Amino acid sequence: MSGMGAAPPPMPPPAYGMPPPIPKQQSMLPLVGGALLIVSAIIAIAFWAWVMVTVSSAVSILPIGGAAVANIINICGGIEIVFALIGLLGGVMAIMRKMWGLALVGAILGLFTFGWFGISSILALVALILIAISHKEF
Repeated sequence: MSGMGAAPPPMPPPAYGMPPPIPKQQSMLPLVGGALLIVSAIIAIAFWAWVMVTVSSAVSILPIGGAAVANIINICGGIEIVFALIGLLGGVMAIMRKMWGLALVGAILGLFTFGWFGISSILALVALILIAISHKEF
């Protein structure tokens, strides 16, 4: 043993798997888009609830065709409220950065909700753009 050199130092234990990934820098785009989509949905729900209560009751007293027009207003209002609820869900998903497809569908359906003076549709359009360009953050 005298002819042999010193023993090599012990090797460190082998690594277990890949190192953890470096976290990506996240922007505020999905958060802002989701918030705009939620505000758009709340405006649309309030608007269509108001239309269904006031306008359809005012139209229903017309002597000719009033009930039919009131029914059409109520059906359209119900559809618009469903669109706004899907937009609300899409806004929540955008804020959570989950289910990009649902957030996008909610923003697209938000375009058809109108609201007072079309403000709901404008907010949904801005939200749609922000959610669409931040696809990789989901």
